[in-house]
Amino acid sequence: MDKTAIEHWSPVIGGQFWWIGLIFVLIFVPLMIFLGSKISSKQRDMVLYGMGIYQLGNKAITQIGYIFSDNYIMASNLPLHLCGLSGILAGIVVFYRKQILFEFLYFFGLVGFIHSVLTPEFTGGVSSWKIFDYYVGHSMLIIIPVWFMKYYEFRLRHNAWWTSFIYLQLIVVLVSQANSIIGNGANYMYLAKAPIANNPLVLQDPYHIIGFEIFAIIHFYVLDLIARRIFDK
Repeated sequence: MDKTAIEHWSPVIGGQFWWIGLIFVLIFVPLMIFLGSKISSKQRDMVLYGMGIYQLGNKAITQIGYIFSDNYIMASNLPLHLCGLSGILAGIVVFYRKQILFEFLYFFGLVGFIHSVLTPEFTGGVSSWKIFDYYVGHSMLIIIPVWFMKYYEFRLRHNAWWTSFIYLQLIVVLVSQANSIIGNGANYMYLAKAPIANNPLVLQDPYHIIGFEIFAIIHFYVLDLIARRIFDK
């Protein structure tokens, strides 16, 4: 339980691995959204439940697997990165459809999806399954909220982007404290040190957190405008 964090790995931007992942997402996401328009409402519910089960079940099974393999590394294996938290939230929202949770998923999930696909960074080791789950799981962070808006009439409330940003600050504080308590190189949400992925929006230590805050609020506002432009008609 007190092992040092697993070293992160980031593929070369523009390299073969990066392109395969990007192309997969560019096919998978539109395909799933298109699928929703071609099936019945009952079938749509079943597919949505399946995505929710995948998100929650995979997280649970992964955690249990780490524990029983006696290879649990608290500094790396907890689902405390923004995308890990968003993945759990995506599963919860499918079964517990609360407005505020949907809004959190929309903003947290889409920001995580965009940067995880364009500048991927693997934080818990690399295997065939983890690569598959990385791209499928991150894709669902955009598929699920879009399904809710397109097929279930969910909409963002006024100032939802700002409310979500404020709540994000609470998460930042809690995860930052978790990093300090766990130690051993824990760097959840990249609050201890900047990610290694070549992302032009990431400032160097120790200023990267300031950059996160600035770009987060910009992303949230732009995503709010996009959702209203597309769905508020």
